[in-house]
Amino acid sequence: MVGYRYSTDRRLPERDLIDLANVLALQVHETLGPRVYMLPRDDVFALITPYVNDLAAEDQHDLSWVVWHLFQDAREFEHQG
Repeated sequence: MVGYRYSTDRRLPERDLIDLANVLALQVHETLGPRVYMLPRDDVFALITPYVNDLAAEDQHDLSWVVWHLFQDAREFEHQG
């Protein structure tokens, strides 16, 4: 992913990381539906890795956590509403 924000190392800038996590979460949710809420973080990592394998390992790890947390937040939101 070529971002418009720059960093001094090979890591994605935080805003780009969050934007990418949002896109990945939407894509996985579109494919799997509400089943994504039950996925363990390791499964989220496995699902997104093919799309982010050109990123630094730390960014891949961080993305899996952000996407997983987005799913958990969405699950809580659905149960409240």
